[in-house]
Amino acid sequence: MKLTLAGLRAFVPGLPEDVPALRDALDASGLEVKGMETDGPQTVVTLEFLANRGDHRSYAGVADELAARLGLPRTGLPATRLTTSAEAPAVTVESGRCLAYTLTPLTVTDPGAALPADTLERLATAGLSTGLTVVDAAQAAGLETGQPVHAFDADLVAGPVVVRESRPGEAIRLNAGEDPRELTAGTLVVADREKLLAVAGVVGGTEAAVSATTRRVLLESAAYDPVSVRLAAGALGLSTPASQRYERGSDPTAPLAGAGRAVALLENAGAAVRDGDTAEPVRWAGPLPTVAIDAADCARFLGLGLTLDDMADRLADYGFRQQEPGVFQVPGTRIWDVKEPEDLYEELARHIGFDELPGTALPAGTGALPTRRETLLRTIGDTLVGLGFYETFTEGFYGRDTLKLLAPAGDHPLAPHVRIGNAEDRRYSMLKNNCLAQAVAAAAANLRFKQDQIRLFEATRVFEPSPEADNGLCHERPVVWALALGSSDPMRWSDKAPEMDFFFLRGAVEEIALRCRADVRFVPLPPEHPLADSLHPHRSARILLGDRPAGVLGEVHPDVRRRAGLGGKRPCYLELAVEEWEYEDRPAVLPPFREDPPVERMLDFVTPRTVTSEEILAVMRAAAPDWLRTLRVVDVFVPGKAAPGERSITYLITFNSEPARTAEEINGILDVLVAAVTTEFGDAGVRLR
Repeated sequence: MKLTLAGLRAFVPGLPEDVPALRDALDASGLEVKGMETDGPQTVVTLEFLANRGDHRSYAGVADELAARLGLPRTGLPATRLTTSAEAPAVTVESGRCLAYTLTPLTVTDPGAALPADTLERLATAGLSTGLTVVDAAQAAGLETGQPVHAFDADLVAGPVVVRESRPGEAIRLNAGEDPRELTAGTLVVADREKLLAVAGVVGGTEAAVSATTRRVLLESAAYDPVSVRLAAGALGLSTPASQRYERGSDPTAPLAGAGRAVALLENAGAAVRDGDTAEPVRWAGPLPTVAIDAADCARFLGLGLTLDDMADRLADYGFRQQEPGVFQVPGTRIWDVKEPEDLYEELARHIGFDELPGTALPAGTGALPTRRETLLRTIGDTLVGLGFYETFTEGFYGRDTLKLLAPAGDHPLAPHVRIGNAEDRRYSMLKNNCLAQAVAAAAANLRFKQDQIRLFEATRVFEPSPEADNGLCHERPVVWALALGSSDPMRWSDKAPEMDFFFLRGAVEEIALRCRADVRFVPLPPEHPLADSLHPHRSARILLGDRPAGVLGEVHPDVRRRAGLGGKRPCYLELAVEEWEYEDRPAVLPPFREDPPVERMLDFVTPRTVTSEEILAVMRAAAPDWLRTLRVVDVFVPGKAAPGERSITYLITFNSEPARTAEEINGILDVLVAAVTTEFGDAGVRLR
């Protein structure tokens, strides 16, 4: 957000002339300065605001911080004191998510009247100028005070104004010449008898918008539930100055003051006059909250002692008034982010200055070796990074919309969740019991941004509800998941590389197993597995370490892809159960370097389709000596002289070369393996090729 230094001085006249000193004061106040540009007499400051501080998104909010930090007096700008009465415009509020609402009637007396030059300069710097005096006055009031103000053309409003929730199928036209946008049912809106006038707290529609021909105005100033505004703005894909302010929490006591500033600008410019009293169908009724702090606890938190009187004086600079010893009333601008004593301790720390707080050396020891799990996770992560994957981080919570990608029925293993009964944001109301839904959602998000080469992984936890768990709620199970989509070699220029598929991820698992010195196998995914109906039935597998289930991999099911809007893209998913990969008898590290390479041999059996490769592998493993290193399938093909239904399967057999073994000894073992297979399956037609 861009602000002018002259505009800040209108609120804090004593600000230092030294620009670097002002920048230091902004930084010390927790306002990140992205840049300062001086063009002649004008200095423009670009600020980055904290996500939970909606009050900062205005000149008044930034001025409050500077005045408190520098110990300077804070002034205000002229505002008209509005009178409310029952004779005001007819307006009703039908939703409790509208916390306060005012509507002030105006008559435009001079549409071409100009607002003060400094006001126009502030609007131009912020990129909010429209050239319409009434609209600019409303924008200026929001920019200066932090209270959004919106104007409707009263002659285009049909009947009483009502604030309510949208009905199924209702739509609003946001831009001239475009089709109306249908709203999600339950969206908070402002409407008249015939149409929707605005999406509350987000954006106004075009059908009652102020224009150069407007002669009567209804000036709206309100306060809305932050979550409602955030959801509405997200559904529309919009971010406006009003929504940015409302979704971070606006001051529910300020609507009249914000409207009063806009009215003062218009009346002083000779652009408009009030046409009656202001309607106020809803005034915020809740008392301002209080927070109690303890002086001793504060001293421990900050590392220095402050008397209660000293704390009261410092907090008063930020608008916190002491109601009784140690109990402070939170100002309306801060009720959304100040809830705990530690929040007030942070205010004190900013007032004192973080650099002024005493520093103490952190306790230090000699360190500790990484645990077995830490070593394992590092090994898995390094292997995936080496294969081109990027580590990502997802939330421990999700909502129904994310879970709908998998569409589990009521009796499905993924249907039960540990839920938050009073979640402030329904998008994060359930502890996740799977990672596939978020992985697919991440793929969809990347594709929306035209990124179709996707290799993601994460080490996280899933929470499986169980009354038998130690905590009485759920088992926390550590997992590593990965998702691959796109070309296996996007940098190749000579010809098109194959897409990453089931076998690409299987190779990744085999590489991880090699580095962890684990004996990995793949078997068909049983239908009772929780993810079985979310993965492709013929391109999925369960991962086994020995005989223990240790993960799953497979191509995402077409139904899941369709619900996620992936089109023809076919991502593949991998999930490893971390606890099953933790071996007590062997560390999760690379095997020691051997000077002699392992001894490799191949056996090729012609088999009917009634005998699977896994069955032959099991027989050979049972017959092999303990110095066998690996045994795996490397090729399957149909030989030229094969009978109908026959195929040839090639197995790669790797033996440890230490101690040294003769060729005769190796060949003798191969004879044993061939004899074991032909004895077991000879009657079925299995033979050495």
